[in-house]
Amino acid sequence: MNELNAHFGFLTEPFSKELAAKSLFMTQQLKTLFLRLDQLLRRRGIALITGEVGCGKSTAIRAFAEQIEKKQVDFVYIDDPTIGMRGVFNAIANQLNLATRYFKWQLMTGLKAAIEKNCHDYGKTTVVVIDEAQLLKVPNLEELRLFTNFKIDSHSPMTLILLAHPDFTNLVRLKSLEAFRQRLVLRAHLNGLTADEAHAYVKHQLEIAGRTDPIFSDDAITEIYQQAKGIPRLINTLCYECLYQIYSENKNIVDMPTVETVLLRYEDL
Repeated sequence: MNELNAHFGFLTEPFSKELAAKSLFMTQQLKTLFLRLDQLLRRRGIALITGEVGCGKSTAIRAFAEQIEKKQVDFVYIDDPTIGMRGVFNAIANQLNLATRYFKWQLMTGLKAAIEKNCHDYGKTTVVVIDEAQLLKVPNLEELRLFTNFKIDSHSPMTLILLAHPDFTNLVRLKSLEAFRQRLVLRAHLNGLTADEAHAYVKHQLEIAGRTDPIFSDDAITEIYQQAKGIPRLINTLCYECLYQIYSENKNIVDMPTVETVLLRYEDL
């Protein structure tokens, strides 16, 4: 245990990006997203989830994946689509414990056959998540659309979920991607936390770490929320820095002067 955790009596690292998915702070928009993802699994097809950097897209999908009944779903997660489409398809094959191939057409053919067999013989849906999808190009999206085409198109054996920055929607609007756009059965956008959610979020993070008493004053949380624009990742960073600040000053409460001191180090937020 590090000195900060020992000083404050934390059982685990506060405001950590390694937070267990089961400890995810469930906002109303996340509850709505999870309901829609449940529907997506039954309907199948392509989904696009956008959100600003640090808003929690990847964490939300990871938490949702842990709720999925593993006997009914094979979950594949690709975190770097810049490896090229052959790399993407090989990564999918690896995670499904299938043989990889050098030629892309062999990969696609083998993967589609395995995914279809998995669905028809064992009742399992394959869910492929591609993070950082804004790094994909038009030809990549066309290949993914073709990859999700099966013999019985009305009952696809797989679901493709793309996680991307908001400006990715500009690419999807291109006329050349009309066929891809029509295949989107779910579109969702994650915003930052509201002011009330930010207060509940900070308390939630502290409780997970082992403290139920207030360490941050209400006005300090409000200022952190405003400066972070409600983005959870930035809220985590500022809160953690504030804890270190009061630890170094031998204080017990994060107040406005503490936040102002920390913000001087983050003037470019």
